[in-house]
Amino acid sequence: MLTTVFGKHHTLAEKNRLRIKTLYKDNLVIRPSANHTRPTVVAIGLGIMEVIGIDPKQQVIRLNANFELKWCDDLLHWNSSDQPCVGRRNRTEIFFTPHEIWTPDIVAINGPGKVVEKDPKYYYPVLVVCTGHVKWSYQDKLVSFCEVDVRNFPFDRQYCSIHLQSTIFDTSQLKIRTLYKVIRLYNLIKTEWEITHATIQEVDLYNPHYQRNFSTIKIDFELERFSRLYVLKIILPFSIISSLALFSFCLPTDSGEKVALTVSVLLSLSIYLQTISDYVPKSESGFSILTLYSNIIFSFVFLSCIFNIFTIFIYYHEQYSMKHRKPKGEQKSSLTTMHESLFELNKQRWTFLRKRRNLQEKLPEKTNLDGLRILYDIRYIRQVLMNFPHRQDPIDIRYNLFHSKRSLKQIAILIDRILFFIYLISMPLSMIVLFRANQQSRLPSSTNQILDLRKSATDPMPIYRGCPT
Repeated sequence: MLTTVFGKHHTLAEKNRLRIKTLYKDNLVIRPSANHTRPTVVAIGLGIMEVIGIDPKQQVIRLNANFELKWCDDLLHWNSSDQPCVGRRNRTEIFFTPHEIWTPDIVAINGPGKVVEKDPKYYYPVLVVCTGHVKWSYQDKLVSFCEVDVRNFPFDRQYCSIHLQSTIFDTSQLKIRTLYKVIRLYNLIKTEWEITHATIQEVDLYNPHYQRNFSTIKIDFELERFSRLYVLKIILPFSIISSLALFSFCLPTDSGEKVALTVSVLLSLSIYLQTISDYVPKSESGFSILTLYSNIIFSFVFLSCIFNIFTIFIYYHEQYSMKHRKPKGEQKSSLTTMHESLFELNKQRWTFLRKRRNLQEKLPEKTNLDGLRILYDIRYIRQVLMNFPHRQDPIDIRYNLFHSKRSLKQIAILIDRILFFIYLISMPLSMIVLFRANQQSRLPSSTNQILDLRKSATDPMPIYRGCPT
């Protein structure tokens, strides 16, 4: 019957535990192997609990991982009548702390290291079977350097690698092997990143400092960022606000709201750009496509403000130019023309007065001759005023020769319509900058060694079968 000993009392199992602890007291760093020519084999099973994040400024990736280590210790054997070690059912087990027996120093060598007073993994107990099998499971944070490329943010994929290796034992003393053929993925906590692809390899890396090869487990990750948050919170509102500048070309020019609308949109986008700068990762590898897209849209809105000012200038140019177009000499010519008309009017009146003597005898006695004279004058002035705008002088003829018959107001309206269709096409096309970055995975799915435990009903089978004989 399998017996697990946690006891604090001085039983036979506790005495055996104290004996082993005393044996290891001064030899915690020495590799526990009866045959020193044979390397100690340590099998590592890795499970990812959470992707804490990727820091593009420091170029590191942080993972919350679950480690499962198995190895054989030649000094941890016992078999007695009180603690038999025969068969699978009669094997006894004892728990030790990591400071009481030898444990492998497996770390991520391509990381910045950890500066802590006491590593949290040393709080997890180590299970030892009487046959010398040792199992140590613990959770720890993996920190590794990663070359982060933020040019496709927020539709980016990052490729990182972690090298697990011993710090002092080379390949002749320690062999690191994979406990499973897969990397277990728990995904207990949803974060900004999702691991879409992973591979695990057993390699020997040469250390130029020690001038020796070290057994290493190389784990390559492909991580995809969840971009839905950035689309709904940044890209979509930014595009909606900027699209208001498009409708400024539909407003009547004489409404006075064309420039006011584009300036309001510019101010709104300026405030929104400050919010975007807080979300965009800071890195020296290059600017992201989100920054490029926001600058393109901001430039479109700025140019729409300039174009609206230009169309307003064209629209009112004819009105203001007509007021100041005629020189002083031409104004005198108009007065002269009016003087000639009045002189002609007086001439006609004298002719009428000479005829009045003859008409006075034929008209009725109560006829008001002064009233007739006034009506005659009014009719003549009306004809003069109706014909006056149609009189053209040489200056008017030159103006019509060098100016089109089409009104400048109509030209301004035409320019507005053309700009409306140009912006209607160009602003949606700028979205190509974003969709171009939505790249697919560049790693083949056949090499993927991820096992999502939430979707799988069975646990992976371990490769490590026991202590070598």
